[in-house]
Amino acid sequence: MKLIRDFVVLLSCLMVGKGMATLLPFAFPGSILGLLLLFFLLSTQLLPLSWIHDGGQLILRHMALLFIPVAVGLLGYTDLLSDGLGLIISSALSGLVLILLVVGRLYQRMLS
Repeated sequence: MKLIRDFVVLLSCLMVGKGMATLLPFAFPGSILGLLLLFFLLSTQLLPLSWIHDGGQLILRHMALLFIPVAVGLLGYTDLLSDGLGLIISSALSGLVLILLVVGRLYQRMLS
């Protein structure tokens, strides 16, 4: 029963976020709004962590399985992905370097 409660709380935050996204005058992902709502509820302690902990742990433990449908769906676009492979790799590497530089600089500032 505890896992059912955990999943109901998580799914209700997701559904409220999707509902909020339909009310907005611009396009915004409802799942992000649901995560922000969940973060707000947890940080203000309106929602105890114990209500979602076990369900969240179960989802995180099996998260790799959730990426299989996405990977299989990408196989349908191999020609499109191969055309922009250089751009994809260079964007990923430049983003990684930029993140490392910014985080390193912030860490140095925090230490001094």
